[in-house]
Amino acid sequence: MKHTILLQAATPISHGDTVTGIDNQTNTRIFMRQGMLVDGKPARVPSISENALRAVIFRNPLHDDLISQLGIGRGELPQAVVNLLFSGGNMAAGSRAPGDENTLGHQVKRLYPSLDLLGGAVDGFILPRSRLRLSAWLIAREYAPALRAIAPDLVAEAESVSAYDMLADETRTRGTGAESAGNQMIYTYETLAAGAKLLIEISLDPHTPEQTSACVGHGLASWDRYIGGQGRQGRGRMVILRSDAPDAGAYMAHISANRDAMRAGLTSGTLGTAKQLCTPAAK
Repeated sequence: MKHTILLQAATPISHGDTVTGIDNQTNTRIFMRQGMLVDGKPARVPSISENALRAVIFRNPLHDDLISQLGIGRGELPQAVVNLLFSGGNMAAGSRAPGDENTLGHQVKRLYPSLDLLGGAVDGFILPRSRLRLSAWLIAREYAPALRAIAPDLVAEAESVSAYDMLADETRTRGTGAESAGNQMIYTYETLAAGAKLLIEISLDPHTPEQTSACVGHGLASWDRYIGGQGRQGRGRMVILRSDAPDAGAYMAHISANRDAMRAGLTSGTLGTAKQLCTPAAK
């Protein structure tokens, strides 16, 4: 099952480069690049991280919304559950797989469709693989060969502009306020121009349950429409031009029918199983 989402930047997008690490070493943060062949020659082309889109559009909105719907308050969730929901989790040092982790993992995925969609790790093992595959292409000349196969209707527009022509620098200052003698810091970040378009393709496992695929629609509806960095300055505001994402109804019905079990599983760290999968919160 495949679904597509076409986005357009209403404001410039700021996104750090995860290849060179330059953004972590200087006051200049460059836009992300990825290796590509352009006219048969290797190049580093401006791009947007699919992993970041996965988190920003689906993982974070779905789980913020889930916690709200279940009425879970601040401090009620074990840290390991917070990690699982919002960053995919990590296995605890010294933990051991329980031996029936495949059975337990599928129990978790049945009760929590968002974890079925996105996957993650509990203290002792990694959940069975996620259902979601996500790819993204800028509507730009460098991506036209891929778009010919993915979205032929966008090729003519893509061929009219280069991704490099969409780049610009913005320089800002950060100070400590009039009440302090602290120094101002000058910093620069690279942006992708307002008006840039991004095509996202969602691929789901053919055996994906309806309530899991419905998470795609609900995540998109719950997303705040920002990607990348510098959101406090209005950067990265996106508009959905078109989408054929699944309707969210089946997911919402699942939460309504399983509210108590879902809440208890998160707050206890059992995730709806008979075993402690995530270290419980300290009393």
